[in-house]
Amino acid sequence: MFDVGCRVTRKSYNDDVIFYIISIENDIAILKGIDVRLIADAPIEDLNMCDRVDEFNPECDFELGDRDEYFYMPGKILHIDAY
Repeated sequence: MFDVGCRVTRKSYNDDVIFYIISIENDIAILKGIDVRLIADAPIEDLNMCDRVDEFNPECDFELGDRDEYFYMPGKILHIDAY
């Protein structure tokens, strides 16, 4: 039923954040947040299939593996004022 790339929410957190599954190991799913920069894990029995549409991009298809698998932080821009 659940497979890598599926959109899911967690029952134990009242389905508050939408994730997609990046891997499944020993009935534990590793989840990556869609709207929130978050990596989480959850037992398969705690997951619900998500039927809500992503607010920011309803047409998006997820490409796995294009960034660091666990954490990604964009670069910072430093502004220096001169006279």
